Amino acid sequence: MEQLPKATVQQFIKTSTNGDMKCSNEFVTQVMSMAREYIQVVSDQANTICLEQGKKTISGEFFYKAISKLKLDSQIPHLKEIEEEIKEEVNVKNQNRARFQDEEHLKQLEEQQKQLYEKAKLENSKNMIDDEEYGKSRKLNIQFEQDDEDQQ
Repeated sequence: MEQLPKATVQQFIKTSTNGDMKCSNEFVTQVMSMAREYIQVVSDQANTICLEQGKKTISGEFFYKAISKLKLDSQIPHLKEIEEEIKEEVNVKNQNRARFQDEEHLKQLEEQQKQLYEKAKLENSKNMIDDEEYGKSRKLNIQFEQDDEDQQ
């Protein structure tokens, strides 16, 4: 049977305890085992309900029915809150993905990038002029020019 990633479980535990508690490896292993068992029991129950109703795809509705059938109804409000948060995150990601696929938006981003490049180029040339007034850049340019002549 597959294990949950240990680093992920440890990070989850650390977040849940605000990083205030140290946890033994034995504790992390127990949490991993319990989480795996919970997932398996709920999935099996959802699969059974799904098959009983003649469906071939387990959906969220079957998940909540499985939770109820396992007499874990008290978890449903919290799980629905988490589901809403996940839906919002996915929606934002999809909107961002759609923005980058929108050709007009890509043209705007390209134009902004060109403007930033021109601004940086102007700033750089201004700094070069300021440096030349103090004789810094001129010496370096001469040195580079001499190096070029030496190489030929």
